[in-house]
Amino acid sequence: MDEQTKQRLRHIKDATEVNTRHADMLRTQSQSRHERARVQIKSEVMENKNINYRRCMKWILD
Repeated sequence: MDEQTKQRLRHIKDATEVNTRHADMLRTQSQSRHERARVQIKSEVMENKNINYRRCMKWILD
């Protein structure tokens, strides 16, 4: 292979690694954002003292 082809393949490999890392990071951030939202919902529901949500929302007890 000539030098130009080697360099092109190296750039493609680097770009693929960067794209994979970026996709992984987005997936991780999305999962953590979802988990934070769930915690926020739980805390808001539990603060409401007028209605007993534990009776009808079993997922709060998780």
